[in-house]
Amino acid sequence: MLDSYKQLKAAADEHGDAFYILDSRLFEQNYDDMLSAFCSYYPNTHIAYSYKTNYMPKLCRIIQEKGGYAEVVSELEWQLAVKTGVKPSDIYYNGPYKKKEYIEKCLLSGVHINLDSMYEVEIVAEIAKRNRDRKLEAGIRCNVDIGQDEPSRFGFYTQSGELVGIVRKLNDLGNVKVTGLHCHLPFRSLDSFKERVRIMYTILEQFPEYEWSYLSFGGGYMGKVDEEMARTFAFVPPTYEDYAQVVAGGMKVFFENRQHKPKLIIEPGSALVADTMKYVTRVVDIKYVRDKYIATLSGSIYNMNPSTKGIKRPIAVYSDKQQEHFYENVDMAGYTCIESDYLYRGYQGNLSRGDFVVFHNVGSYSLVMKPPFILPDVPCLEEDGEKTVIVKKKQREESIFADFI
Repeated sequence: MLDSYKQLKAAADEHGDAFYILDSRLFEQNYDDMLSAFCSYYPNTHIAYSYKTNYMPKLCRIIQEKGGYAEVVSELEWQLAVKTGVKPSDIYYNGPYKKKEYIEKCLLSGVHINLDSMYEVEIVAEIAKRNRDRKLEAGIRCNVDIGQDEPSRFGFYTQSGELVGIVRKLNDLGNVKVTGLHCHLPFRSLDSFKERVRIMYTILEQFPEYEWSYLSFGGGYMGKVDEEMARTFAFVPPTYEDYAQVVAGGMKVFFENRQHKPKLIIEPGSALVADTMKYVTRVVDIKYVRDKYIATLSGSIYNMNPSTKGIKRPIAVYSDKQQEHFYENVDMAGYTCIESDYLYRGYQGNLSRGDFVVFHNVGSYSLVMKPPFILPDVPCLEEDGEKTVIVKKKQREESIFADFI
């Protein structure tokens, strides 16, 4: 196990002083636990894993092997799903920017494509006219207002009649049928999901006899977090069961006395993958500046999703020293030349040059957002029995510069 100074040093000697550690077995367990929680309320629930959160192919293959679906937002992710062996009917294509050629490929192959804007509707109408002999299906993304400060920039507005009009417009083409509704907001609190359910009720009531193939409540679910990390949030982090009771329970109530029960699609990313990865760094030096101790690490906040600076991830320090210096307050900074590159503020404990600092809960929006800034991206390792295997190679300098002319 990579849980001692000796083992971390051996890995660092071979792979460098910064690397990720993956636990794919925990990823599988999270999938099973979340799906079980939702199915206990609404059996026709399916997980479409959010590729954008962490598109490591090994994880995507696990989803496919377990019978899950793929939620993609670009042709890059669509191509990965296809290469992973995901059937077109098991792919849900969202996002605000879809090229015409990929809209056509998706429609004609049976991918569930959720339309976001009028330009996509016009493209679908054009494709339908050129393929009168084909029956095409599409979904619609709902733009919902739950009282947030800024309006969502995605989907068709539900409270102005726009969404209803788009559904009718597409169905009137004759060989197109709107089969699904998609609703996603960037809020993780339980109250925000209660609002999604409430608004979905109001939409469904406008189509009393309509038989939907699927209803997607998007992602935004939180995963498992420890007490220290939970205290950094302004709300109590919901559990899988909490979310299931609201979302799947809401579906159960609405469709309990109806013969037709559509699929419930949930699109978790962070909820499945966040706690399955760690980020290993090393202490380069510790300096004292204006009554402040600052430790420079071999890693960077840009390896852990810099948009979540307010979240204090759990850390562990590993050392081989008998006599370490105890610090009351140390800020841990990254290797970049950006002043704000801090991975952890206010560490209290023993720390010395050469120690390893391991950050937990970094599987979400980490390796997919890391640019080749200052240094190449780091490798990802996983323990396989007694062996340590590479599941992602270290980014090579030559590959970074190969596309420059």
